[in-house]
Amino acid sequence: MAETQQKKPIVPIVIGAVAVVAVVIIAVVMLTPKKKVTVPSVTYYYQRQAEQMLADAGLKLGKVTEEQNTESYEGLILNQSPAADQSVDEGSTVDITIAKGLPIPTELEVPDLKGMSPEDAEITLILANIFPLLEGSANSDDVEPGMVCEQDIAAGTKISITKEDFQDGNWPVLSYKTSLGKEQVKVPDVIGKTDQEARDALKGAGLAIDTTNSYNDKVEQGRIISQSVAKDTTVPKGTVVSIEISLGKKPVNRVTVPDIRTYSFDEAKRSLESAGLKYTYSGDTSGRVITVKPTPGTEVDEGSTVDFTIQRTAEQVREEQERKRQQEEQQRQQQEEQRRQQEEQRQREEDERRQQEEQERQRQEEEQRQQEQQQQQQQEQQQQEQRQLISEADAIVAAVITAVDDPNDPSVDNVRADLVDVGDTRHYVVTFTTDTAGYQVTIDAYTGEVIDTHVDR
Repeated sequence: MAETQQKKPIVPIVIGAVAVVAVVIIAVVMLTPKKKVTVPSVTYYYQRQAEQMLADAGLKLGKVTEEQNTESYEGLILNQSPAADQSVDEGSTVDITIAKGLPIPTELEVPDLKGMSPEDAEITLILANIFPLLEGSANSDDVEPGMVCEQDIAAGTKISITKEDFQDGNWPVLSYKTSLGKEQVKVPDVIGKTDQEARDALKGAGLAIDTTNSYNDKVEQGRIISQSVAKDTTVPKGTVVSIEISLGKKPVNRVTVPDIRTYSFDEAKRSLESAGLKYTYSGDTSGRVITVKPTPGTEVDEGSTVDFTIQRTAEQVREEQERKRQQEEQQRQQQEEQRRQQEEQRQREEDERRQQEEQERQRQEEEQRQQEQQQQQQQEQQQQEQRQLISEADAIVAAVITAVDDPNDPSVDNVRADLVDVGDTRHYVVTFTTDTAGYQVTIDAYTGEVIDTHVDR
């Protein structure tokens, strides 16, 4: 009878297979590299904003730590870890440090931006927790070009804001405009127009008016002669344009011909010009006026011409001759004085020449004398140098004999001889000691004569 085949249990086999599959899956998961993401910068944002930013980047908010900071609003993120722009595994956490500082405002005050640069206005608004929005430019009469001239919310306005809106960055928006300067207008042509027509045209163009009046032979009275700014010129609105209004032809004045008889030429000229008259003349301008046309006292139009004759009188001739004589005498005296000064100058130069010759002679004699002295000194020095010096030993013997009467005295010790120059002579200075005293003896280096003895007891 054949043996019946025993069946193997199925459950252990299935469990083993499942375990193998699980191990394979875990290995695959562990060996598969995780996706890398870049950490966004959440510094200076608030927690709710940071959570959304991290989620958008595939990251999570980690540990939240508070730090005391009196310069930041409560809840503002001061630091983060990991730092911004680092590459981390997707799903990682980012820790943050938030400020425990100023309370979040619930009311904002709009600053005054007028006159600020756009850059300063932007910074001012951000510091006031308001979003800046530059919206073009506009003309302004009182703000220089390029600076802020308008803002859509008046300065000093209080704006309410919730804590959530403040932290979410839902700040109010303020728009502002920069100045183009004053509005530019074109100057109209008013030359030849009446005074009123010119005023209406200039005022209609937004310009200010200044007026002057003058006589004019070609322009009708009451009409414009000229304008200070040329037509069609573009200028800022409110610019002052001066207009010159004609008074018509200038009326002719009547003046009286002055009596200039016996006047000098210059006196006659000044008198006629002061009266508003022109002149012609004949004769010698160094004389006096003798005739005048029209007759003095006659009334004529201002600007008329008066003719006069001028002639020298006998008195003037005599005065001229006397002046000429005085001038000649003065010239003669000047020439005589000049000759005298020239003679004195010649004498001074001669004296100086003689003095210089005498000084030169004395200088040569002095040089010769000095040369002779130098030669004599050189000869004496040579003679002195040719003299025979005594020996150092002789000087020592002479010094010791002078001091102790016995150069072999055993108590003599520390003997020293120095040859020294004193002026033009030479000396030996001998120093030594004995049991009783110390000696310094000066000996003539050529003769051996004792010059001086000094004893220290």
